[in-house]
Amino acid sequence: MLYSKIRSDLTTAQKAGDSHLVGVLKLIASELSYAQVDSKGAMPNGRQGELPDEEVVRVLMKEAKKRKDSIEIYTKVGSPERAEEEGFELSVIEGYLPQMMSEEEVSEEISKIALETGLTGGKLMGAVMRKLRGRVEGSVVQKVVNEKFPG
Repeated sequence: MLYSKIRSDLTTAQKAGDSHLVGVLKLIASELSYAQVDSKGAMPNGRQGELPDEEVVRVLMKEAKKRKDSIEIYTKVGSPERAEEEGFELSVIEGYLPQMMSEEEVSEEISKIALETGLTGGKLMGAVMRKLRGRVEGSVVQKVVNEKFPG
């Protein structure tokens, strides 16, 4: 469904002649195509078809992280134009991502999962990431787990 929205938005941007947006959406579509080939395009029920939204979100999060890293690098080396371009790409990508959980919400979920499972450290992080996949960044989970369960 999300994959279809991106492809539809790409067509709309092409018709509108928005070359900057078209470039970003083509890049996203390309990355999603690679992900589809990597997973052999198989859906959970074994049929060929569109990538599930969970996989699309995973790819988009990976692309957003790349843009954030690039912005940081371009800012450090004094290339504000490139940083601005990466910022535009990041804003487009983030427009397709679901609302990320706040640190407080993540903390509550971590407490619940830790209480239910008795896990701590890396195993707890793995359990949290599996449950909250696509709604939270790994760095936030790591920070909260390390604060709540030091050592």
